[in-house]
Amino acid sequence: MDFKEALTFRHACKVFDEYKIIEESDFIDILNAGVLAPISMGLEPWEFEVVRDAPLREQIRKACWDQIQITSASELVVIYAKIADLRPNSEYVRASFARKTNKDENAKKAYLKAYEGFFERFKDERDIYGWAKAQCFLAAQNMMMQAAILGIDTCAIEGYDEKALNAVLGVNTELMRVAVILAFGFRIKPASPKIRQSLREKLRYR
Repeated sequence: MDFKEALTFRHACKVFDEYKIIEESDFIDILNAGVLAPISMGLEPWEFEVVRDAPLREQIRKACWDQIQITSASELVVIYAKIADLRPNSEYVRASFARKTNKDENAKKAYLKAYEGFFERFKDERDIYGWAKAQCFLAAQNMMMQAAILGIDTCAIEGYDEKALNAVLGVNTELMRVAVILAFGFRIKPASPKIRQSLREKLRYR
């Protein structure tokens, strides 16, 4: 389907058909759509983890307030927002700028200097996480729209006990934190009609 049709097709699917499996090639296309999401400063502040282990999914479901889509989905992706890797002195930042500038030392130094100035606005890890998480949602949106174009349903999940989920996933929160969980699969029943305010109610010009 085309992009406009996909916008209407996409909805927060709460129960997936457990017997319908996403083709691996389609799933790779979905993951690659996340990689191609817009990024700030040329950095990619995310990591994706595909969870296929059934017992682990059961534990994640408990930490996510028993939401059934965790275990009924064909595929489950945890998107992590980087924290430690985004500090200006990290090897990750230096390697990213080297790749972006084709290893031009002067250009790399210029990027790093600009980034150091930009990074000064962050007071603590919560600020870094907030900046990274916002970009993770761009990756999530890309994945969900690519899925919709392929006729695959999705559900973005933010409802969870963070402490319990970190324990289940073994997350070191000094390095990264969960930004969002995405479930992918196929709906069992038709989606309800989308109810939105009109563009006129949401738009103004200045």
